[in-house]
Amino acid sequence: MKTTLTFLSLFLLVLSACQSAQPTQPEPVNVEPVQPVPVEPLQPVPVEGFPTVDYSAGGGGTGSGLCDNPYVPAVEGATWNYSLTTGSGTVTSVQTITDVGTDGFLLQTETSDISYVITWKCSPEGLYWLESTGGMFAAVFQTDAGTATVETNSYSGVSMPANVQVGDSWTTDEEITVNGFGVNETFTIHTEYQAVGMETVTVPAGTFSALRVDITISNSSQTLPVTIEGSSWFVEGIGQVKNVANNPSFDLELTSFSIP
Repeated sequence: MKTTLTFLSLFLLVLSACQSAQPTQPEPVNVEPVQPVPVEPLQPVPVEGFPTVDYSAGGGGTGSGLCDNPYVPAVEGATWNYSLTTGSGTVTSVQTITDVGTDGFLLQTETSDISYVITWKCSPEGLYWLESTGGMFAAVFQTDAGTATVETNSYSGVSMPANVQVGDSWTTDEEITVNGFGVNETFTIHTEYQAVGMETVTVPAGTFSALRVDITISNSSQTLPVTIEGSSWFVEGIGQVKNVANNPSFDLELTSFSIP
């Protein structure tokens, strides 16, 4: 579920902003600026203690069986364009499913400030996401201030149940390690979900009947302890169309989408 992803994005953006704000020494005179070196994406590798995600098997397909979820369409090549508004302004977020397999798929997210890839794992209970790129369960977050690696150490619960109904509630707990922007810390993210009901939601992409899910996220971080309360709206066959939260505040709205 993308609310937790947005929390990680905002967490790392705050860290990168702090890093950028540190005083720097004057640059030498008559030195040509060095161009950034492109970072090649790292290939996923199995990690002991986690089930192997067979996202490459049957590539080019659509989610079926374990990955068939009405509120998270797992279709290779599917793209969602969002407008993300925070206290710093509004940016465009583009999310694309790049690979679909028998029990998992990859979701790539790009904004002007940060980029990352997420592995979604499919199970009989539902879907859950694990950080990817830089190892099967690790993510490389790239910003203007540098690079941070986020690694999933353990996970319990599901991000989206296989057959969620109005009134359902569920939780997830994930232990992650963040390394970058002057931080090397392991902490736990606890998320509580509540499927509130069906509501009519209007966003730039249109007006939809959507399932509202209220979400509360807390963490045990010593660097940036925070509790986030928000809501996400999901449309069957389309996915998330809107996401709002506080502390820090943000508003994510679907502007367009393409699902082959």
